[in-house]
Amino acid sequence: MHKLKKIKWLPLLMALSILAIAAFQYYWLQKAYERELRSLERQSNVLFRETVGNLQANKLKLDRIADTGRVRLHLRNEAPSRTMHVRPLDQKLVGMINVMVQKAKDSARETVFLRRVTGGDTTRYVNKNFLGKRERLMQFLFDVDSLQDSIKIKELHVAFQKRMDEQNLDVPFTVMRVPTKDTRDPVYNEVTLGLLNPITYRLELGNTTSFLLMRIIVPILFSVFLVGFTLLSFSLLYRNLLRQRRLADIKNEFISNITHELKTPIATVSVAIEALRSFNASMDPQRTKEYLDISANELQRLSLLVDKVLKLSMFEKREVELKYELLDMNDLVGEVTSSMRLQFEKYKAVVKVSSNGDTGLEGDRLHLVSVIFNLIDNALKYSNGEPRINVDIQGEAGQLQLTITDSGIGIPTEYQHRIFEKFFRVPTGNLHNAKGYGLGLSYVAHVVKRHNGSIRVESTEGNGSRFIINLPRKGTQA
Repeated sequence: MHKLKKIKWLPLLMALSILAIAAFQYYWLQKAYERELRSLERQSNVLFRETVGNLQANKLKLDRIADTGRVRLHLRNEAPSRTMHVRPLDQKLVGMINVMVQKAKDSARETVFLRRVTGGDTTRYVNKNFLGKRERLMQFLFDVDSLQDSIKIKELHVAFQKRMDEQNLDVPFTVMRVPTKDTRDPVYNEVTLGLLNPITYRLELGNTTSFLLMRIIVPILFSVFLVGFTLLSFSLLYRNLLRQRRLADIKNEFISNITHELKTPIATVSVAIEALRSFNASMDPQRTKEYLDISANELQRLSLLVDKVLKLSMFEKREVELKYELLDMNDLVGEVTSSMRLQFEKYKAVVKVSSNGDTGLEGDRLHLVSVIFNLIDNALKYSNGEPRINVDIQGEAGQLQLTITDSGIGIPTEYQHRIFEKFFRVPTGNLHNAKGYGLGLSYVAHVVKRHNGSIRVESTEGNGSRFIINLPRKGTQA
């Protein structure tokens, strides 16, 4: 009972485990997606700023700076211990000068020294050797500011698209102009040009979902495989546990039934022997014969039961070697029907045997006789009223077909695929003749399989059953 409770809670535990694994995989994939998104944004922003800087540098005419001397830019802080605050306009100026220096460092040869002088809330930039050329610098700054309208959106879009293609970044984007806002917080997807009338360009990425999913396709496939493999493993495990529980239930029912059936003949034989001893039954030959017949019948029941169990066990372990010999299926059927004549008379059964073609084959006589006996015996037990049984033998090229049809209670459709399982018995309600242990048809199926044959059933509940066996003429063990 304790094990059954564990199995009852097992599906819930399995479901929770699968959900936990799936949730962890989803969290892991979400973090990977976010990392790829941040990486894409950083990479695209850097490319965008570089593209704008390159376009700006290409448009600058730096020949107004000194014609001789190599340019070197040195920043010296005269008050390193104080906190400096640089206005956004000065930041733009420094950035613009950096671009100029980068462009002009291979052509200009004048040394420029800038030092940072801190005073109040602003920082002033003083050129040690530049004071004499103030007019030239002012003219240059006006020239720089005039570039703000020279970089067009289309031109910037084409240049940036080229950079994106070089980096294999196949994502949609939009480049637009937006109002310039002075802010202390950096905006990485914006670039501002100009001094007096600044213009700000902004990069907006479009739908990047498909691109990012392709970047993490390997982790996605791994997660799907892991969750699917776990689900499949748990399903197979749970199905095996259910099958084991069902087999355990069938085994317990079998033990209960067989124990009852064993006690009945043993008790009957014990009573008969006790009667012979205690009531001087041995002095009465008629009574003695009656008691002995009762004992013999009960012992025969025990023998048949033990024989079925042993045969089934040996077939499962493949410890039985079939003894092939030339047989005639028509003769085997006649042998079985003759031995069961008394039972036919008891049940008032009508049995018809028909054959067509060559009915000869190679097989094990003992086991094939047992197959025929089991099928006809079932036709008798599972019949109401006067049973009608038809046995048909058809000889075909290379094989022989044996068909046994009855007019019994039939087999419900939901049980037809299980009737050849060991210990399985179709529920028959209060049908008093239907006593057994679920071994007969399982034994039949084993014999047919060992003969490399096949067996199937066609049945309609309430209208009887038909068992069809196909056996090869040449006998080889499976």
